Amino acid sequence: MLWLIAKREFRTRALSKANLISSGIMLVIIVGAALILKPFIVGGDDEPDVVEVDSATAGALIPHLEAAAAAQEFDAVFDPVDAPAEPELAEGISGVIVGPADAPELFVDGAQESLMSVVTAATQAAVLESQVSDLGGDPATVNEALALAVPTVTLLGDDDGGFESGSFFAGFAVILVLFFVLIQSSSVIMMGVVEEKSSRVVEILLATVRPSTLLGGKILGVGLYTLLQAAGMVLPLLFAAWHLELLGALEIGVGQLLVNFSVWFVLGFALFTVLFGGLAALVSRQEDIGSVSTPMMLLMMAPLYLAIYLVPSSPDGPVTTVLTQVPFFAPFMVPMRSAFGAITTGETLLAVALCLISIPLLTWLAGRVYAGAVLNTGGRMKLKDALRRG
Repeated sequence: MLWLIAKREFRTRALSKANLISSGIMLVIIVGAALILKPFIVGGDDEPDVVEVDSATAGALIPHLEAAAAAQEFDAVFDPVDAPAEPELAEGISGVIVGPADAPELFVDGAQESLMSVVTAATQAAVLESQVSDLGGDPATVNEALALAVPTVTLLGDDDGGFESGSFFAGFAVILVLFFVLIQSSSVIMMGVVEEKSSRVVEILLATVRPSTLLGGKILGVGLYTLLQAAGMVLPLLFAAWHLELLGALEIGVGQLLVNFSVWFVLGFALFTVLFGGLAALVSRQEDIGSVSTPMMLLMMAPLYLAIYLVPSSPDGPVTTVLTQVPFFAPFMVPMRSAFGAITTGETLLAVALCLISIPLLTWLAGRVYAGAVLNTGGRMKLKDALRRG
């Protein structure tokens, strides 16, 4: 019977015309925005600058030019040519270099600071190599010694490593999507409970099924529907992040991100929505839902804000560590701490275990409230009265 109720709820929500249209619109917006914004955010594949080098007078400078360009991350191609007596810039040519190698002349059209810096470094390298050779030394040995001539840096005092934007984004993405998914699913459950109660359909259903079974089937069905919606939101967002080259730039562990979201979606859904469903039975009109949902919204927003502001500044502090083990805080604290690499496997398993222990207790409590209040058709029922009648 529980599965039949869950399938009914799932089909009713997932196959509705409004849901199909809204899901399609969201998919088009996310994917379309990624396709449209990529040229503006990422930029196109720029062609390398082409620089002509007179092979007769400055050909020996080309290896040094290429090495200097690579060191300064300047994308350029140095093309050996027979430069005329009076060089000119052809179309698509950024500059022309003529010799000698120890005192070249660079012809450019407008400011080319990056190219000028590369030519200067290449010229200095060529002069150094020439001087070393004249003194009877080995230029390769000198270059190797120069490369190894770097200082050793010792940091004094505490170093917090700075703000890790990639870690913050990974954790923030998980808990923000989780928050909106939980808010949406809780609203759907509450509206469904109140709708059945106000239309008196619940009285017919309770003639053949127990209140706890009815509430459990409704939560399970809405949970499957919400999971489908979450996948419809997360997968396009991952495609957009991949297409915009954000995943590689921020070094986000996508596998860890998805595991965190999946685990804590299930646990967070069970922790929060079962209470939303039970408390919704206290009212009989859609207009009164806010009076019972507001405290639960605050209970959900508090750990969200603490995870956003507390964890980045103190990911392994005592307050953060304690709140991680509180069931209502864990779905938000654990993913954020995991993104910063500030939580141990033991802490994570303990948080999961405490949530699993809390879920049956909360389910029993919500079932009593639902059973005691769902048949009340008057005004808002007090919580203690619902518990006594349940």
